Parts: sequence; C-alpha cells; structure tokens
Amino acid sequence: MKYCPVCKSQFDDGVSFCPKDGEVLEDDATSLVDSVLDGQYHIESMLGKGGMGAVYCARHILLGDKVAIKVLPPQMRNNAEWLRRFRREGQAARRFRHPNAVTVYDLRTTTDGLVYMVMEFVEGYTLDAELKRRGRFSPLEAFTVLEPVMSVLNAAHAMGVVHRDLKPENIMLGKPGDDGLPVTKLLDLGIAKMREVAGADASGTTALTMAGQVLGTPFYMSPEQWGEVPKDGNTEIDGRADIYSLSVVFYEIVAGRRPFTGLTLQELRREHVTVSPRPLNEVAPDVSEAFNRAILRAMSKDRDERQATAGELAAELRASLDLPALAGSSPSLNVASGAQSSGQSSQTSGGTSGAGSTSENMDRRGTSADVIAPTIITVDAPPRPRQDNQQPLAATSLAQPASTTQPPQTPSFPSLNQPAPSYAPAAEAPRRSSKTPLIIAIAAVLLIGAGVGVWFLMSNRSGVSSTSTAGAGGATASAKEALGYWLEVAEAGPNGESARVAGTVPLSSGQSFKFHFKPVRDGYLYIIGPGEENAPSTFLTNKPNGDFAKTNEVKAGSEFTFPAGDDNWIELDKKPGTEIYTIIFSPTRLSEPAFFGEDAADLTATEQKVFEDFKNKYKANAPETAVLGGGGTDPLVSVKIPQAAENEPVIFDVRIEHK
Repeated sequence: MKYCPVCKSQFDDGVSFCPKDGEVLEDDATSLVDSVLDGQYHIESMLGKGGMGAVYCARHILLGDKVAIKVLPPQMRNNAEWLRRFRREGQAARRFRHPNAVTVYDLRTTTDGLVYMVMEFVEGYTLDAELKRRGRFSPLEAFTVLEPVMSVLNAAHAMGVVHRDLKPENIMLGKPGDDGLPVTKLLDLGIAKMREVAGADASGTTALTMAGQVLGTPFYMSPEQWGEVPKDGNTEIDGRADIYSLSVVFYEIVAGRRPFTGLTLQELRREHVTVSPRPLNEVAPDVSEAFNRAILRAMSKDRDERQATAGELAAELRASLDLPALAGSSPSLNVASGAQSSGQSSQTSGGTSGAGSTSENMDRRGTSADVIAPTIITVDAPPRPRQDNQQPLAATSLAQPASTTQPPQTPSFPSLNQPAPSYAPAAEAPRRSSKTPLIIAIAAVLLIGAGVGVWFLMSNRSGVSSTSTAGAGGATASAKEALGYWLEVAEAGPNGESARVAGTVPLSSGQSFKFHFKPVRDGYLYIIGPGEENAPSTFLTNKPNGDFAKTNEVKAGSEFTFPAGDDNWIELDKKPGTEIYTIIFSPTRLSEPAFFGEDAADLTATEQKVFEDFKNKYKANAPETAVLGGGGTDPLVSVKIPQAAENEPVIFDVRIEHK
C-alpha cells in the first residue's frame, strides 16, 4: 500500500500520485505492522521512518528474541550494483562487535525483493532527547556519556570503519548497567556510507543530494565532508571526520547550543569551513581551559591539526578533568587512518524516543571512499562454537577490545622514515596452490599519506614501529634477543618467485604469505589472529591443526614456518586491508589461558577478557625490535626482551597492511 503524506489517504501500489492533491505517494510503512516478515519475524510496531527506510520492533517467531528491523525503501531495492555493495557493507557491519555499538545480526532479502537488516533492540532514549529534557551537561557528565562512543570509534577506526554521521540522535542511552549509569550505544555505524553508495551515479561519483535530501547532517559535518580539500591533498574521508563531529556534539551538550547555527546549507558550510567557534569556556563558565583546548583542537578546520585518534581525544579530556588514566586504554595505532566505512545500521526503541525516527532526519552524506570487506578465516575443520551465546562484552571503557586486537595506551605512530624495503628470494618457496589453504580475508583499510603501495608493519606491544624501538620493560643495553622472524611472500620476487621480506615493505592485496620464526632458545609459539566476525581466534596452540603445523614447539637456531606445507598460505584479501596478529613466544609450554591447550577456535567473550588480562600481566616485557640485514639476502626482524624477563613469555604484534 501507498499513502499520501499530505492527506494521509491510502492507495494501491500501482498508483503514483495522489488524485486529491497531486502529491507523490510514499510506501505506507505501517502496512507491515502485525505481519510476519520472511516467515521469521513478527512485526509488532513501527519505531520510526527516515531516508534509509522504516524501523520496526519485531520478535523472532521461534526464538522469541526481540529485535529491531530496518526495511529499505523501494527506490534502493531496484539498483543491482547498489544492492551488491550494500550487502558487502551490511556483512562488514555484522562482523563488527563492540559492547557500546548496536549490533547488526543479519542482512536479508525476501522472495518479493524486500531488503532488511536485523539489529539489536535497545530500550532507552537518544542523547538528543536527553539534552532537550534536562538541558546542558557538565564537562564531567558529557565525558561520562561520550567516553564509550570514543571507545567504539577507536576500535572502528582501527578497522577502517568510519561512522560519518555522528550526532546526538545517533547516540543512545540505554538501560542502566551494573554501575547504575545508562549504557551508551552508538547507532548507525557505517550507514552513511550505504547512503553514499545509494546516491552514486554510474560513473562512481556521488551526488550532493539523493531523493531531494541532504547527504549528511550539516550541523555536525567536518569541512572535508563539505567538500573542502584537506591540506594533505587526500579527499578520502577518514576517522578524523568523526573526531570533528564528536567535538561538535561535545560542544553542543556542554554549552547547551550548537557552535554553528547557520540557517541555510550555504551558511553552515561557510561556518564549518572558515568560522572559528566561540571558545567553549566562554559559553560555559564551568569548562576548564584544558577541556576547551581539547575540544577546539578536535574541531580544527584541517584534520592534520586534530587528534589523530578518538583515544587521543579521550586521553586529553580525561586529563583535563583530572581523572586517572585508564590502564590499557588507548587511541588506535593506525599509521595512516583508514578511510572506509562499514555498514552498521541501528535502531532504538522504547523510552522517550525511537532512533528509527530521530536518527535519520537529514541523514545523508557523500564521499568516495571504498567499502570494508568482511574478515573471514577458513580452516579444514570449523572452530568450536562460542560458549557465551556470542553476546557482546559489558559496557566498556577504551580499555576493552571490540572483537579485534586492542591498540596501545598512547598515540604512538610508527614512522614512515624507515629503512628501504628488504627483499630476498625465498629458498625454493612454492607458489600459491589452488588447493584449500588457510585463508584470511582481511578487513579493508585505505591508507592515507603513505604514498604508493601499502606497508607491512611490525609493531611491538607498545605499538611502536619494529625498526628500532624499546619495550617498556628495560633499556636497550639490558635487552636480550629472543627470536627473529620474517615473512615469505608468494610471487613477490622479480621473476615471480617467492621473496623473503622484513621491515617496512610494500604488499599488494591478494598476495599470500607465511610466517618464518627463528628462536634463539627452545620454546613454544602461540599465534592469535582475526577469526569469525573479527573476534580474536587461536591460530597456533599446543594442539595445532596437523595440516598447518605438527607442533608449536620450536628449537633454538631452527627455522619454524607457519603455516607449514606447500599448499598452505595466508592469503591477503583482494581488497585493501589491515590485520594484526599477536605472537607469543614462551620458553615453557603455556597451560594458561586454558585455550592455549585447545584446538584452534574463536575466543569467547570470556576468553577474550582472559587473554587481555594475560597480555597485561606481561606488559612490562614489551620487546624492542629492529630490522637486521636490510641490504642483504637474509633480512629479518630481531625481537629483543628485557634480560630480567628472559624466562617469561614475550608478546608482540605483527601488523600487516596491504593495497
């Protein structure tokens, strides 16, 4: 059924214009209420309607689970290319997990062409509604509410996911948690990218408008989202656009009014691009100079002058409020900020407002960044099922991970001024086989400012580049070598042969590689990498998969390859991407955490927490790394540890980025 938005009369689907007033008819979103969608979900009520479709409260018929469902409008269902890209976005959103981000459970299409997303149902109200109800927030209250949002952004940006439409209407205050405070949830992560895809023309460019609506929420859009070219010359939108938008939200809820109030799009664009806002501590006297300075820095016109990560912004605000630093909290280590977004949609319900109605008004924006691909790991035997019902972790600070390896405490960026790439032919290394190997499809990340190619970076637990760094546990003079490692990259040599690489080297999407380790002493290796839904997964344990490794025991001076075998390789996705592998070398076999003694599998939420505790226990053993033999035939990364920690596990990250 269709209805007239003016006279509210209903008509058959075949009618396009209202015979009474000539208005263009719209789909009657309420017609789905009390129906069964796709034979699985009973639609109980409509929560709201916006440019990306209608949002409903529904219940799974068999399981009884209460969910929110977003049904896309017809004009978005008839474009085959858009649907393919939307599906890719939706799958990426489905694989992003964070306790403070609304979870996307499924993306489906009915037999009659209805496209919809199934999402977590959150009872509560939006930050916008709370601001209208109670008035302005104190700086501490604002930080308490928005710190979880910075945690989500920190994790999302590390995966190349950019929100692009941060505003109070997209921040949900749910039911109180264990601490008695409302749990903050971020809505519509990545949905703006989907709208951009929907608005793209055949040439791949994106129009400013789609269906007559603005692409974005103008009050919160960064200068680069208005089309202003950053000083770095790169027009791709990255996570620093979210930092700008979040600073505008901070300003609004602390001051009680927006920093920019133009009445037309032209006025708003001029203000965002050229006008400096009035200092926050002049508008709100209870704001300290340090708090004001952090917010105004985040609102800088050029993104290079903003905080590099959401974690850095959180750390500055926390310090300005004289709050203790969070152990393990961190901004994201991302040398060149990812510029893609992933499709994570959301909704809300109950309480004082439904995000279905408020989160999508004027909800349009256009950029040209690529989409993020899902992260998948395939092995011969599927991993054991999760034991925690795949529920997200509890409400978290920046210290908790979001189904990916959590970045370090302070904004420490590997330098791009590193030794030249180190290549050497690999000894009779086989080319990638067409047989079923260990395959990793890595989440896409667009590198900004890295020049041509993409970079393979080895970073230690402190998040510092492996070329020459000192760990937290001791000075260089007292460090002792633990092992060396390098990558064997298939078909990377000048004649198509495999090549041995170390240091900062260009890798291409679709290439295959292996890890090679050479320990100085006997010991055991463990590898944690990205598994299903980007959750940390055990790759190498005390019970390795026989096809990829017979044992995880390594011998002093002997080379250990993972995955072993001519046909087993780790294959980079054909789309640009980044991934982090955590390597643990221990002189003794580890029995704790318990999953080190089990088959390879995704880590449950509980196991992830145990793993974080395990890493924190040995944080003082952070190694220093250096590239050796860069100009020769045997380049490797040397890993050294504090001499006092030589009998304890050493933990470091290997970060791979490719394009």
